[in-house]
Amino acid sequence: MGRGLLRWSLVGSLFVLLLLVLGASASSGDQQPAFKACVKTCISKDCAPEAPPLPFYLRALWWTCESNCDYKCQRQLTAQGQGVVHQYHGKWPFVRILGVQEPASVIFSLLNGAMHVRGWNIVRRGIPIRHPMRQWLSVYVIIGTWSWLCSAVFHTRDFPITEKFDYFSAGVNVLYIFFLGTTRMLRLSTWQQTRVLALCCAIPYVLHVAYLSLVRFDYGYNMMANAIVGLLSNFIWFVVAYQGYRNGQPYWWKPAVLMLLMDMAFSLEAFDFSPFFDTLDAHSLWHAATIPIIAQWYDYLVKDAKWDLHLEQQRKD
Repeated sequence: MGRGLLRWSLVGSLFVLLLLVLGASASSGDQQPAFKACVKTCISKDCAPEAPPLPFYLRALWWTCESNCDYKCQRQLTAQGQGVVHQYHGKWPFVRILGVQEPASVIFSLLNGAMHVRGWNIVRRGIPIRHPMRQWLSVYVIIGTWSWLCSAVFHTRDFPITEKFDYFSAGVNVLYIFFLGTTRMLRLSTWQQTRVLALCCAIPYVLHVAYLSLVRFDYGYNMMANAIVGLLSNFIWFVVAYQGYRNGQPYWWKPAVLMLLMDMAFSLEAFDFSPFFDTLDAHSLWHAATIPIIAQWYDYLVKDAKWDLHLEQQRKD
């Protein structure tokens, strides 16, 4: 049973990651002559010197007259589209709330971050100081919280700088899950043992960020890099699950199932569809799906560390 579950989990992970890499979305709305004409007319009218300024809450989130015209024309043409919804600048024409561009994704990102903040107390109270995973999981809390905060900021207002922070923080989060799994699989317990692994993770990440920042911001390459690291993480955590199966751990199956669920949530990106109620699209639902998964990750990681201590005590007895 154990090997069968791990085998099917790995096959499922490969399948959903393949869907993600092959999936693509088009941005057709901003190329329409009607949209360009609408924006031009709006700017000539709303951005004239005598026109009233934007409300303070829009200016506070760096909306300009021009970007506001862009948004207004998106919404206008979407309302006239008779059910046909186009993407504009690579995004769906969401209804903004108080100037927030993607309110559902912002809310779900903050809830994911809250799960990591909650994980701090779970880790500090559940794992003794002497266990090496305590320090690595404490770092995971910080990285996870920062990553989802960057996601919330990006979905509040999409600028090149907020986009980069979102992508780069998500990348380090994916890479750190690989680092955690490798540390767990090899039972590394000291910095002397883990520093080589840390360098092997840090150097490619720095080069990755440098390429995207200084050479070309390639969306396809970034997605492929994250998919490859995610696949490697899956394999590592499946090995950890098998190790738990071999030593009689009651919840050995949990990391394999959670990785598969995370992949399935991530694969929503490949099934992009126009948003329900002008708010909920595949991307926001992906963020919603990861909230309970993160909570279960912390539950497993703490129980796994406690099981380690249980086996150590058995050996002493």
